[in-house]
Amino acid sequence: MYFITALVCAIICGVLWFFFRDRKGLHLEVLTITFGAATLMWLIDVIFTAASGEAPLEFGVQDGYIALWTVLGGIGLWVVLSFILNHKDKVVKE
Repeated sequence: MYFITALVCAIICGVLWFFFRDRKGLHLEVLTITFGAATLMWLIDVIFTAASGEAPLEFGVQDGYIALWTVLGGIGLWVVLSFILNHKDKVVKE
């Protein structure tokens, strides 16, 4: 479930970045890269889980919490990095 959630978030952020790439202050490329990296991480986890003989994709309550924390962590990182990058741009211009 967390793999699918990260994949959907990466696709949505990629589409948003494509349409709003002229708005540099949003830094949607950071969000796209963050969810893309999370998707890659969870893909590797799914592959190793399947190789060990377990069910690769589960839809339990614990997996829902992991998916929620993945989304919140990615958005939180994006907010912090966007603030830092936008503040850095203002300091350089002054």
